[in-house]
Amino acid sequence: MKRWQIFLVALAAAAALLAWKREPAMMAYVAGKTPKTSLDERAALIADAIEVRLPEAGEGPFPVVLQFHGCAGIRAPFHHQWADVANRAGYAAMIVDSNGPRGYSREASLDVVCDGKALLGQERAGDVLAALHLAKANPDLDTEQIVLAGWSHGGWSIMDYLTMDFKGLWPAGLKPADHAPPQVAGAILFYPYCGTGALSRFRKWSQKPKVLALIAGADTIVNADECVAYFQNREQAGDPVSMTVYPGAEHVFDDPFLETEYISWYNEEYLKDAMGRYEAFLRRLNSPAAQ
Repeated sequence: MKRWQIFLVALAAAAALLAWKREPAMMAYVAGKTPKTSLDERAALIADAIEVRLPEAGEGPFPVVLQFHGCAGIRAPFHHQWADVANRAGYAAMIVDSNGPRGYSREASLDVVCDGKALLGQERAGDVLAALHLAKANPDLDTEQIVLAGWSHGGWSIMDYLTMDFKGLWPAGLKPADHAPPQVAGAILFYPYCGTGALSRFRKWSQKPKVLALIAGADTIVNADECVAYFQNREQAGDPVSMTVYPGAEHVFDDPFLETEYISWYNEEYLKDAMGRYEAFLRRLNSPAAQ
C-alpha cells in the first residue's frame, strides 16, 4: 500500500473514532435538553392509552408482555394479533401507546417521530419504565415475569431502556427518583433500530434478559446489517440471544393490515414463523425449568 493510501486509511479511521466519541456526548446533550418530568407524571401521561388483554383461561396474576409500537404509532389490529399470541402462551398483554398521549396522529408521527425530530429511544425509554411502574400496580399482572416486546422504534426504546442503570443514567426527560425497576425476564425485538443515536451502540445493557431478535434481512427502513452484527457480538460474548434473520423480508413484514401501497411488504410465511417463535419463547420463559 502506498503512503498516500495509508494516510487516507488512517484519516478515515481517525474520523470514525472522532465520530464515535462525539456520539455519546451528543446523546448526553440531547438528554440534558429534554424537558424533565417525574416518573409519576410520565405514568399519568400514558396510563389512559394503555390496553391490557388477559388470557381467557387460567387465573391471575399472569406473566405479562409489554408491547411497544413502531414510530408511526398504534395499529390496534396489528397489536391485537400479537396480544392473542401472548394470551395463547398464558401471558397478559399490555399494549402501550406512546404517540397518542403526546398528540401525534399517524401522519404527524411519520413526520416527527419517524424522522427523529422528537421522542428518541432514550426518551421513550421513560415510557418503558412508566409502563413497568403501572404494571406493578395491576393485581392481574405478575411483575416477576415481565417480557418487553418492541417493533422498530419500540425495539430501539427497549434496548435504550436496558442500558439504564438508574444511578448515573436515567431515561431522557425523567427526573431521577428512588425507584428500583423490576427485572425483565425477556425481550423480543422486531427489526429494531440499531444505528446512530441508539445508546446500545456505546453502552452495555444493565440487565441481561433472554432475547429473541427477529430481523428483516432486506429492510429498507433500518440497517439490518447493523443489528445482525450487534446481536452476533452479544451472542459471542455469551449473552442469551436467539436471532432469526428473514432473508428478503422488508420492514413490518409481520403486518397484514398495511396500507395498499405497502402491503407488498407483508409476508404471511414469515409472520407465521415469527408467531411460532414468539409463542415458544414465551412458553420457555414461563416453564418451571426457566425459573
